Amino acid sequence: MNATTLVNGVLEGGLYALVALGLSLVFGVLRLINLAHGVLVIGAAYAALELFELFRLGPFAALPIVIVVAAMFGFLLQRLMLTNLLLKGPEAGIVGTFGLAVLGEAAFAAAFTSNGVSLQSSLATSSFKIGGVTLEMVLVTACAIAIACAGGLQFGLKRTRAGSVLRAAAKDPSTAELMGINVRLVFALTVALAAALAAVGGVLYGVSTGFEPTSDTSLLLIAVAVVVVGGVGNVTGTLVAGLAMGLVQAISVSVFGGGYADFTVYVLFFVVLIARPKGLFGQGAL
Repeated sequence: MNATTLVNGVLEGGLYALVALGLSLVFGVLRLINLAHGVLVIGAAYAALELFELFRLGPFAALPIVIVVAAMFGFLLQRLMLTNLLLKGPEAGIVGTFGLAVLGEAAFAAAFTSNGVSLQSSLATSSFKIGGVTLEMVLVTACAIAIACAGGLQFGLKRTRAGSVLRAAAKDPSTAELMGINVRLVFALTVALAAALAAVGGVLYGVSTGFEPTSDTSLLLIAVAVVVVGGVGNVTGTLVAGLAMGLVQAISVSVFGGGYADFTVYVLFFVVLIARPKGLFGQGAL
C-alpha cells in the first residue's frame, strides 16, 4: 500500500460523492429511493458518447448539452410519472423507478450493444506528481467538481429563498401548499437538478473508466451506500462519505485484491446501517 493508491482512492471517492448527490437530494426531498438513478448516470455517459460520434464533441464540450437534456428529462419524469406514482404511496414510486431502470438497461443494450466503451479525453491519461504522489487528472477534476457541486448545493439549500422553499416543501408538503408554494413544481425542479448532477457524474465516470449498459447497478448500489453512510439529505455527509468510500476501496484492493473493492463498501454500509440508521453525520435539513 502506497500514498499514491490511497490519495487516488480518496479522489475517486469524490466521483462517488458526485454520483450520489442527486440521489441524496431526491431521497431527502421526495422521500423516494430512485432506483433509476444509476440509469441517469450511465445514460449521460452514453449521451456524451453519441454527441462525439455525431458531432465529434469531446466529453467536456458535450457536458453542457448533456446536463440540459438530463435536467429536462428529470423534470418531465417527475411531472409525467413520479407525481402520480407517489400519490399512491412510496412503494409505487420504488416499483416505477425500478421498471424504468430495467427499461433503460435494455434500451442501452439495444442501441449500443453490451460491449464496454469509454469517453475519450486526454484528461483520462494525464497525471502529475506532488511530493512523490502521482495524481490522476481525471480523478482530481472529478473530486474538485464534487466539492464545488456539494458546496453550491449546500449554499443554495441553506442560504437562498429557493432553498427555503424547497426545504419547506420537503418537510410538510400540505402546509407548503397552503402557504402558496407550488409543491409539484418544486419537486419537479428537484428531480431536474438531481438528474443534472447525475449527468455531470456520468460524463466524468465515462472518462475515468469504461462503462456498459449494466454499469448502472453497481453505481446505484455504491450511491445508496454513500447516501446511507453520510445521512439522507445531508450534503456535507454525502461528500465526506463518498471520499471515505473511495479510501476504503483503495485500502481493500491493496490488502485483499481487486475482487473485494465493492464488498468492503457493502460491509461498511451494513455496519453503519445497523449502528447508526440515520448515517454517521445524521439526516440533513431537508
